[in-house]
Amino acid sequence: MNIHSIRVPIPPTVLLTFVLTTLLLFAAYLLVPGLIKGPILLFAGLLMVVITFSSVELALYFLILSTLLSPELTFGGAVRGDVVTGHVSTTESRGVTLRLDDIMLTLISVTWIFRLAIRDEIKLLRYTPINQPAGYYWFAAAFSTLMAFFFGHVGIYGLFFVVKYLEYFVLFYIVVNHIHDEAIIKRFLFIMFFTCIVASILGIAQIPQGLRVSAPFEGADGEPNTFGGYLMFMFSILLGIVLNINNKKQRIMLFTTMGIILIPFAFTESRSSYLSFVVAIGCFLIFSQKKKLLMFMCLAGIALSPFVIPQNVINRIMFTFNQAEQEGQLDLGGLKVDTSTTERLKSWEYVLTKAFPKSPVFGVGVTGGGFLDAQYPRVLLETGIVGLIFFIWFLRRVWVVLKRSSRQLKDPVMRGVALGAFCGYGGLLVHGIGANTFIIVRIMEPFMIVLGLIISMQILENEKASAKNNTDELPTQPSSSISSATN
Repeated sequence: MNIHSIRVPIPPTVLLTFVLTTLLLFAAYLLVPGLIKGPILLFAGLLMVVITFSSVELALYFLILSTLLSPELTFGGAVRGDVVTGHVSTTESRGVTLRLDDIMLTLISVTWIFRLAIRDEIKLLRYTPINQPAGYYWFAAAFSTLMAFFFGHVGIYGLFFVVKYLEYFVLFYIVVNHIHDEAIIKRFLFIMFFTCIVASILGIAQIPQGLRVSAPFEGADGEPNTFGGYLMFMFSILLGIVLNINNKKQRIMLFTTMGIILIPFAFTESRSSYLSFVVAIGCFLIFSQKKKLLMFMCLAGIALSPFVIPQNVINRIMFTFNQAEQEGQLDLGGLKVDTSTTERLKSWEYVLTKAFPKSPVFGVGVTGGGFLDAQYPRVLLETGIVGLIFFIWFLRRVWVVLKRSSRQLKDPVMRGVALGAFCGYGGLLVHGIGANTFIIVRIMEPFMIVLGLIISMQILENEKASAKNNTDELPTQPSSSISSATN
């Protein structure tokens, strides 16, 4: 099958109608954005339902593109607060931020489930190694949130977040159960890299503004930390491919893409992302089989760093310890850390010493503990020790799957993807210390898609090996046996 061919079983006239309507609505949005917002959302929803029923592959392409390239809408909300100051009690107080990819993910997930039921394909779903830990963790989060909702400690927003968590896992299952040949995997990777390049270029365009670079179309209050985590993960995947292919032209293209990614990554000024990048490179040094090439690249990077690293990156890192003295700064071994780091450390202390002991078993429910920009204490606070155990089980199972795939996959490109995802995942685990890494759409959607692609490739290679073994065994059997078995 041609890698560049996409099967779209939609009549051309219907497809043309949708395209023209989309262009007209977009033009109307540019003229009167306030009036046309509702019709655009309605039309986009209808379009996704039709596309998902007709072609799951095409729907996922749109979802991948929208992950980093869609606008957002914020409804409600108050002044941003945190669990330390106590000014804001729940995450819902920040308002509900809806993006086009949020709506698309929901519609694709629901439509796909109905599609399975209508076609009676539920019994054909593939089993994967992460089914159990993912399911148990989600049920723990759902149970904690429902209990908190009935007791009035969590609003309707908490239930929305729980549904969002479920959609991440549904997205993974859609990918795993849709892919039945390697060509589809390569097309998904192409769309993901294309989206990353476009998002990076749009990020570079923000640099002259003098602000921290965040993902495109995030509005006035962007999230550079999130964008930094995403760029680190995609960079790791590209690096993994570079270390596993020998085609010089492909390597040059990949190196160019990596260079484009590093520019906006540096200007996110996200210290959590910088640290996760260092950890990811460390994982490459430990687990990659081409350590000489990697060491050469690292030494070249270190030698060039004084000439290419922007001053703002150095200032941002040093700001951790040389911020002008402010009230409430923590003193660590004689060094005072900046107020942002202080808030994160205090929120960890608050959860472990005050909030968590009040509901240690099942937690206070998702969004029930206030805004907390750190993944692990948030899971502990919201889902209790039960949810944390299942969450760690899920993280460990993903680690094992990615590590094995990085060694066992035969296709060099996908082996590189697995290696890059594995090392990037190590970086994300560290990124979660200072960010809600594993519940953020812009990180989790690409991550779950890549995880689905890797497991799908493993399944396809296992099926090919089994079919080959069966074929090799047939000639060794007597013809009478074959005939008898056939009869």
